[in-house]
Amino acid sequence: MGIGLPTHNGEGYLAEALESLLNQDHRDLEIVVSDNASTDRTPDIVGRFARRDSRVRHERIEQRTSAPQNFNRAFELARGSWFMWAADDDRWDPAYVRRCLAALARDPAAVMATSGLRFIDRDGTLIVADYARYDNPDLSSESTIERVRHLLRRGGWYQVYGLARRGALERTRLFQDVYGPDVVLTLELAMAGPILRVPEVLFWYRRFPDRTEIARAARQGGIRDEAEIMGTPSTHLQESLSDAVRASALSPALKLRLLAEILEAFYVADTPLRSRARPEARRRARSAARDRDVGRFVEFSLADGLGRVDDLSVAGRRLARRARRKLPRR
Repeated sequence: MGIGLPTHNGEGYLAEALESLLNQDHRDLEIVVSDNASTDRTPDIVGRFARRDSRVRHERIEQRTSAPQNFNRAFELARGSWFMWAADDDRWDPAYVRRCLAALARDPAAVMATSGLRFIDRDGTLIVADYARYDNPDLSSESTIERVRHLLRRGGWYQVYGLARRGALERTRLFQDVYGPDVVLTLELAMAGPILRVPEVLFWYRRFPDRTEIARAARQGGIRDEAEIMGTPSTHLQESLSDAVRASALSPALKLRLLAEILEAFYVADTPLRSRARPEARRRARSAARDRDVGRFVEFSLADGLGRVDDLSVAGRRLARRARRKLPRR
């Protein structure tokens, strides 16, 4: 199986990440480090590991490319029928690969397996967080609609670092040069089949408090119209997810159902996405009006309208409950 580790100037935690991967108790693996023109000690660190263990390969790019392109390059360079991406600053339990492989072996329809996760800080200390909201969800349902609905109601998306069938990834568009390419790819996998979850915490994702949305976008590079997108990122994510549904091989009826799920999650339902997307929709509608972009104006005016109708419905139910409480009891 192949592990693709894309990196750019990852000297801070790269050695720790490589040690964690080489310590997997499933020994039949290779680690392809796709070095995106690093200017720090990254080449020296990878070279030291490659001399020590033949399972490590250093594949360097001399001219820096975007992060999505480097993620895709890591996938293309890896060998084997199983694949996982690894970040240059995360950690894995020694059983991570073995447990994910075992889960996939039990369910031939599944396209990917992940485990429970926890966040760690710069020093590797556990971060207290609302893991009911951020932990990897169980997307093992046989229903495509249920899998997508559950995915869209998360506060974060980390399944892209799971272990996947290479054939399933080859049927996706991999990482796109859009905002949230990991979320879009996870949606494409969820449309293709179940994503399993090993219940134990076997993956530690490192978070940096100073890594803002703008900083992440700058680190990623390659996003089209970056200034505009970072001003209204959630609505651009909604557009990219909708495009992924339209580009899928699903039936027209199922596509319509999934497009409706996306709109509900972004503009109607009580989800983490809604609080960000709804005010953005109004801004996008006003911007489209100024640019005389009729299509975008209609699209985001309707999206904004969905939220307003829902607000009126909620307000109406509240008024009805208050009125009932004031009625005389007989």
